[in-house]
Amino acid sequence: MTNRLFTPHSPPEVDIATMISSPERESLYDFVDPHHVSPISLIVRKGDTDIYHLDDLHGKNIISIAGGFSHRYLLSQQQALAPVPVADIEAGLKMLAAGEFDAIVTLQSIALYQIQQLKLPNLVLGDTVSSPYTYSFAVAKGNRELQEQINQGLIILKRNGTFQLLHEKWLEGGLKAEQQQQALIIFFATTLLFILIISLVLWKWKTEETRDKIKQAHHDQLTGLPNRTLLMDRLEHALSRAKRTQSQMAVLFIDLDNFKPVNDTLGHAGGDALLRLVANRLLACVREEDTVARMGGDEFVILVEQLNHVDDISTIAEHILSSLKQPFTISEQQVCISGSLGISLYPQNGIDAETLLRHADEAMYHAKQLPEQRFISNIHTLN
Repeated sequence: MTNRLFTPHSPPEVDIATMISSPERESLYDFVDPHHVSPISLIVRKGDTDIYHLDDLHGKNIISIAGGFSHRYLLSQQQALAPVPVADIEAGLKMLAAGEFDAIVTLQSIALYQIQQLKLPNLVLGDTVSSPYTYSFAVAKGNRELQEQINQGLIILKRNGTFQLLHEKWLEGGLKAEQQQQALIIFFATTLLFILIISLVLWKWKTEETRDKIKQAHHDQLTGLPNRTLLMDRLEHALSRAKRTQSQMAVLFIDLDNFKPVNDTLGHAGGDALLRLVANRLLACVREEDTVARMGGDEFVILVEQLNHVDDISTIAEHILSSLKQPFTISEQQVCISGSLGISLYPQNGIDAETLLRHADEAMYHAKQLPEQRFISNIHTLN
């Protein structure tokens, strides 16, 4: 990632910069969505001016940046004016502060940032007019991924209010010369740097390596199912929804029967293949919004939300156990297993995640002791 300053006309060898978009620059760079419109403003000396509006410029010694956007705009709107062009904003502001000219017409954001950098406290804002020029992040041609990530970063900042807060603090301040108040220095570059950092963090987060690390932390590496950590997080969120909507939910704890003989006969590779097939069957038995997780070994947990009737969970449990009894094919061999299943219900058997999970585990253990009844709902066994 290149991270250095450059001019808008530099060869397009850098990854990202902020600038005003124009047809010429759009041929060199790809621009993200505009994030700032800088007004065109008068900059005058505090307490030493009778210039308050653009109409007051007639007959005054004014300057603007040669070839700059504000210089062209000023000539197009005020043809009677003859601003003296200067090479850059720093030189113009220094000459204005020294009393060599009466005012400078330029983009507000750039001027206020330079006033702060150059430490020119005797310069303040005068009148401002709407600008047709927008600032955007420019990225190297063809870098669509970075362009999209910056757009997403800006959307997040605007949606949570951070961008508006920074905009109000740094860009909507400034003093009118006639008010003769203390100048408010705008750190426009600070705002852009903040947005850039957020965008780059998002971009890095989106890389494949980072996504893999996040997935590994919350998913079982063998089956791809949520692990215990992610299950508990989803269970907490499900409990919050159930309490808010006064709905019922269930936790199903499943343990495979006859798994060890399969593992001993077909080896660990065969056992791993069986666990993956079991995971797929469990997913096929529930709704998309339900959660199937692997707790470890041959234990699985299913979280079923928004139960309309308590009796529905018995139907789901029977479907799961019947599915597990169907033969599995591993290395061209048919393997038969079964499962034991325990159920706990919210709110009947608990109102917190740990309690519901423990009661479902206990119900599964009791079910394992009863070969004729391979699932037990906790509501029937623990009162």
